[in-house]
Amino acid sequence: MPTAPDIRVVTIEHGPLPGARSLNPRFGTGRSLLFASLDIAWSPVDPAAAIARLEESLLAFRPGFARHECRGAERYHVFAGARGAVPADSGSGARARDGFEPALALAHLLEHAVIDFQCSILRERRCSGVTAARRAPPGRFDLMVECGDPDVGRLCLALAIAWLTSALRGHTLGLPEREILLAARLAHDHRGQGLRSAPVARALRLPEPRAEIALAALREAGYLVETPYTMNLSGLPVYRVCRT
Repeated sequence: MPTAPDIRVVTIEHGPLPGARSLNPRFGTGRSLLFASLDIAWSPVDPAAAIARLEESLLAFRPGFARHECRGAERYHVFAGARGAVPADSGSGARARDGFEPALALAHLLEHAVIDFQCSILRERRCSGVTAARRAPPGRFDLMVECGDPDVGRLCLALAIAWLTSALRGHTLGLPEREILLAARLAHDHRGQGLRSAPVARALRLPEPRAEIALAALREAGYLVETPYTMNLSGLPVYRVCRT
């Protein structure tokens, strides 16, 4: 039976972080960062195999993960096999031998998921991040990701936590999650405007019930807020981007 992690968000901040470039020189000068501290408890029976399966699931969901780059301890490099960059003595075998920490590996994958989802929504071509493990308390990790829109950054963190946890339970990520990202992109492009399921369905070329499901998922994630309209004769909700 797949085991799922317990992931709890401790803090989320957004803004310039002095000294962040010392952790990752690729951070753009003056760019704001999404900073999230997470507590992760996860002890799979075979950590290396569990992370490998999760990477395979993410690659099947969004093949663009294969283009992600990693700099740091080699055993934590993500999607290296998909790039053909796995040395003969690397991969799950090296992970199993070298004190591989599954919670740290999962935090690192969350960072990459936030980056990937954010680039999709904001149409960005590049984005950098870093994952750090705290000495204390045990199981606490800091994620830092370049982020020009704090609301989108928070959404992507929420989706990353929910979807990676779901994948570790055995759920296959696929069309519904892709439609949520498409709806989020549309909502970002039309922030300040009301969104109804019918126009969203037409814009995304989806059946209206699926458009409504995607919008409702973004509401549950805290990105959209439902606006009550007493004169809405359709009886369907109207959504707007929720500004923090």
